[in-house]
Amino acid sequence: MRHCVAPLSVVLTISFAAIAVAQNTWAERLGYPAETKVLILHANDLGVAYEFSRPIEDALQAGTLTSASVVTAAPWFGQCQEWAHGKQAFDLGISLSFVNPKTAFQWGPVAPDELVPSLLTPEGCFTSSRAQFAVRAEPTQVRYEALAQVQRARAAGLQPSHLHPHVGTLLMRPDLIELYLDLATELWIPAVMVEFTPDVVERLAARGVTVTDEVLEAASRYTLPRVDDIQHVPPAASYNEKRDALFALIQTLPPGITQITLNPADDTPGLHCLIDQWQDRVWDAQLLNDPAVQEKLQQEKVLLTNWREMMQRFEARTK
Repeated sequence: MRHCVAPLSVVLTISFAAIAVAQNTWAERLGYPAETKVLILHANDLGVAYEFSRPIEDALQAGTLTSASVVTAAPWFGQCQEWAHGKQAFDLGISLSFVNPKTAFQWGPVAPDELVPSLLTPEGCFTSSRAQFAVRAEPTQVRYEALAQVQRARAAGLQPSHLHPHVGTLLMRPDLIELYLDLATELWIPAVMVEFTPDVVERLAARGVTVTDEVLEAASRYTLPRVDDIQHVPPAASYNEKRDALFALIQTLPPGITQITLNPADDTPGLHCLIDQWQDRVWDAQLLNDPAVQEKLQQEKVLLTNWREMMQRFEARTK
């Protein structure tokens, strides 16, 4: 069965009356004082390649990153598993992967191929096309593969602190968003998800992101913690421009919990083959080692947190 997918320039259909506007930010709901600016510094792609994993691991140990997500289906997960042994205090989530965007090497499902045929290419790997995934993916098979990826993490001794939609594939259809949030509730592991206030919905619309009434309905039923905003440091022409962009994000943080995502990587010949935007990733790693970034966070009185602490606060307040 094929599913209808909106074109890349999607039409936003919103009923603002259906949006439950929170009276308080998630920071307040989790016990922080009003007007507190709380930040999760998050990194993706742990376990994809050595060039990605090493700087993330170092930054987590140094405390310059507060959270990261692991792609358990990816080729370098074994090394990540060894590194994470005995480090349960670190905030490591599962990046649920159904697309392989890297052309230099391929990976496929954790679940047996015969149970997830709609997720496979003829070669038995994940597709490199998000659009193809969105057209072909059967929800029951997506759920089966997601559970298999979480089980692989747990079998390796990881205690996942959150679920993350790798390259946004689980956000491409309303039924997959609902699946993602329902799975998070079932596993009692918070999903990386933003609070859909009217302001957030308008900004998503400007980026061409669909927020339908169906999505809002699913989000309204989801009760686990989420963030008030999600930001990314945009690509830049120089390191100084990249750092200035991060400083601008920090300086303009609103009260509440914001997640800023970085994608650090080591500068190696292999990295140049892995990804076209390799320079931006190298600068992201440089940002995490730049004392000026930590000084800026202190100047702006930003508190750092992670998904594990958020869930602990949530459970303490809902007992």
